[in-house]
Amino acid sequence: MNERPDRLLHDQRRARRPDTTKKLTRSRDSVIAGIAGGVANYIGANPRNVRIIFVIVLAFTTGFFVIPYLLLWLLLPLEQ
Repeated sequence: MNERPDRLLHDQRRARRPDTTKKLTRSRDSVIAGIAGGVANYIGANPRNVRIIFVIVLAFTTGFFVIPYLLLWLLLPLEQ
């Protein structure tokens, strides 16, 4: 067994954990439904870049991406 014990302090181990308090919501600062803005806020990206990626994905899926987009519009709550 070549297992090394974790020598980090409790606070340091906690710092490595992802932030689980973030929730995916629709953005109030929206162009259509706030989905791209909400995803951008969730991942920490620029909303304009996420919108461009959404349009590119929409073009490559020949419109099939509209269905998941509509489902997200219905299922995600609006940010507060």
